[in-house]
Amino acid sequence: MKSAGILVAVLIGAGTAACGVPPVVGVPVPVAVTPATSTAVVAVPAPPPQTVYVPQPPAYIAPADTAVARTVVAYYDALNRRDFATAWSLGGSRIAGGGGYAKYVNGFATTSWDTLTVTDVRGSTVSVVLSAVQTDGSIRTFAGTYTVSGGVITGSHMTRTK
Repeated sequence: MKSAGILVAVLIGAGTAACGVPPVVGVPVPVAVTPATSTAVVAVPAPPPQTVYVPQPPAYIAPADTAVARTVVAYYDALNRRDFATAWSLGGSRIAGGGGYAKYVNGFATTSWDTLTVTDVRGSTVSVVLSAVQTDGSIRTFAGTYTVSGGVITGSHMTRTK
């Protein structure tokens, strides 16, 4: 601390000499010396963004790649994409049970997506297991058959299993 006071006195003397003013000798000058501190701001890199899993519409599993199985798969693909017009034209109009297109679309209001597993294909009949994930997170499971003719679903027999 004493050396800092001497250094300040030397600097004051040098400054006054440079200005043409003779230094005052022998008169104590009160000097407040504070220790030098420095604050450094260091940038911390942000953590990498976390990967969030978002469930995707399901894959379809078919034991045989046939035209009738592809029709049923295309029907559920259209439903999962919320393309109700395409689903309607692929046979939704024939299996809706009456009430028209608007009632048909409203019937899917609480369904988030469907997972379809084709379990068997025999001629024009496609056997499936269906898991319908609801908007509240619950799952409704169905099993049954679809009948396909000319690239269109012409009939269905589905039963809720869970």
